[in-house]
Amino acid sequence: MNHNYLRWLTWAVAAVTALTVSVILAVSATYVYLQPSLPTVEAMRATELQVPLRIYSRSGQLIAQIGEQRRIPVAYEQIPDTIKQAFIAAEDDRFFEHHGFDYQGILRSALVNLVKGARAQGASTITMQTARNMFLSQDRTWRRKLQEVFLTYRLEREFSKAEILGLYLNVISFGKRAYGVAAAAETYFGKTLDQLTLAEAATLARVPQAPSRYNPIADPEAAAQRRGYVLRRMTELGFIDAGTAAAAAAETVKASIHSQSFEVEAPYVAEMVRLEVLKRFGAAAQNEGYRVYTTIDTRLQAAANRALRLGLGEYDRRHGW
Repeated sequence: MNHNYLRWLTWAVAAVTALTVSVILAVSATYVYLQPSLPTVEAMRATELQVPLRIYSRSGQLIAQIGEQRRIPVAYEQIPDTIKQAFIAAEDDRFFEHHGFDYQGILRSALVNLVKGARAQGASTITMQTARNMFLSQDRTWRRKLQEVFLTYRLEREFSKAEILGLYLNVISFGKRAYGVAAAAETYFGKTLDQLTLAEAATLARVPQAPSRYNPIADPEAAAQRRGYVLRRMTELGFIDAGTAAAAAAETVKASIHSQSFEVEAPYVAEMVRLEVLKRFGAAAQNEGYRVYTTIDTRLQAAANRALRLGLGEYDRRHGW
């Protein structure tokens, strides 16, 4: 009996050892294969966010903002704690505890999805989303998923948690061409980050899961329900108390598209500047955050616009139009 037990134990240990070695070899081989396609740490740190080209008058008034993405980069220290807490509660409540992969979250997500019979809950951590949104495409292939795993590990090893969360809050998409929480605050509420209420922050925190469907303009009622979930999670995590959550849940949140306000009306000047910038620095310059200060005098430009309108009106009247 003891002999058989030892034999089975030996086989079990051998099998586990062989499986472990096989997994290690497979992971190593996969990493060696994918490593050339992954950005280096230096490249990751040097990555610049897409920021629109901004054109100003000589006294600093904004004439135009041109670019594919609406983004307002902000440092980690400039983001209010309430906003950070809302996103942690909504997306990754163990962010400061795990090392990029939340195995408890993966297990919980699998159980929820199994019970509901559909993909009701995701398991991507904030680090994984940062890796995906900054350095990878949105392709749903095994190659891209494996790249995401290795980049997540690299991010966690080389960047601090504060750096990762700061990057995430600057790159995540909120729909309506808004990227990053500062641009989202301006786009949906016409506010800066420090002006957002708790209710508005909780509303934005759920948008990145499905920006086109979850933004507060597409479905205000559903947005209010998702806001309630975020506030409840913030309460459970000890970020806010029940009274604060109840007050925020009762607040009426009014969202609408707020376009960038321009202080000087000179669209033809803006187009001249855009063409000159592209000529000098290439097409990519339109999204590299250049700030161009022109010789336009705000007061004289306003007077010229007014004179042109009056002159055109007079011309119309003289010709009976």
